[in-house]
Amino acid sequence: MPGVVTLHQDSETQTKPSYFRGQYWAAIGLLIGKLKSPFCLPLALQIHQGRAQIEEDTPAEKHYATLGERLVTMALEWSLLHQRPNVLVLDAFFASKSVFERVDSVWSLKIKEPLVTVIVRAKKNYVAYFPAESVKERKRGRPKTHGMKIKLMEMFDQSHLFVEKEISIYGKLEKVSLTTAHLFWKPTSSIICFVFAVTSRGPIILICNSLQQNPWLALQLYCSRTRMETMFDCLKNVMNAFRFRFWSKCLPKASRKPTGNQDLKKPKTAHGFRVVRGAWKAQEGFVTLATIAQGLLQMIALKQTQHVWKQSHAFLRTKSRELPSEKTVKQLLAPFIVHNFVDLATGGTMREIRKHLFGANTLPSVQWEKPDAIKHAA
Repeated sequence: MPGVVTLHQDSETQTKPSYFRGQYWAAIGLLIGKLKSPFCLPLALQIHQGRAQIEEDTPAEKHYATLGERLVTMALEWSLLHQRPNVLVLDAFFASKSVFERVDSVWSLKIKEPLVTVIVRAKKNYVAYFPAESVKERKRGRPKTHGMKIKLMEMFDQSHLFVEKEISIYGKLEKVSLTTAHLFWKPTSSIICFVFAVTSRGPIILICNSLQQNPWLALQLYCSRTRMETMFDCLKNVMNAFRFRFWSKCLPKASRKPTGNQDLKKPKTAHGFRVVRGAWKAQEGFVTLATIAQGLLQMIALKQTQHVWKQSHAFLRTKSRELPSEKTVKQLLAPFIVHNFVDLATGGTMREIRKHLFGANTLPSVQWEKPDAIKHAA
């Protein structure tokens, strides 16, 4: 399949290999619902590695932008398409110079700030500098760009600078101590807003490119980033979005133990490139259809919460939150979809679907009543 490369991921589990073969999918999602208990609505998913297999002019993967820049580009394209600013929440992997430079490249004249505001977690070994002191008389030599150096983790020793407040993070109310500092960061060569917070899970440092960003909201948004992991889990295990098999004989076979991705094997002819591009688009299109279906399940869960819980007869030992999950809504809608397949007029396509579902061309007798949630949604 196109897009399959060698991936690396550190893990404490010894049974999980550090290097494995797979596809590198990147996604951006939109928080919907209440901030205390939201959904992550998938907006776009793309394969971000292995593009050398579908482009004839670029000889190697290293000529492309970094993985962080590609993800930021997805967010910028969405903001430009809808002409509205947004906040992009990322983990510590994206705390790099290239990410902030890509974000600052597109400005909004309306808010007089970058179109995309980035909130990213800083690593524990990061350092910053105090702003340079203003000099009244200009002296010979280059003026100072920054002042004294400070290790970011040392800020937590200054307990008198922190303010305590009760906010909702990770779906629960708890007291959080927080302070902010505008410091000079060498990777961006500019003043950056640093948010220092102490929660029940320990200290955390956030970096934001907007000096006007509300620090309490920044912490809440970052703690909501776990909904992205839940979204990927739902796409994989509930929607079966990645169970596709778009093989192409035009793509040469790769070694079972490849050494790296610098020299990915490509199609040998122009026709082969067209076929592989078609398989690549088919993969992304298949996943896009799954994201649309997941979004519909989320909207039903948000709009018809009480009706879904009333009509659902699935066993749940403990409700994790007030909103029903995508899996609960799917279990409720599955009989309705099968009922529609039976009621539709007979045709060539429907005969194949029924044969795949029921194993024969004969129609089963289905006795089923439409749930109230479906009636209200209709």
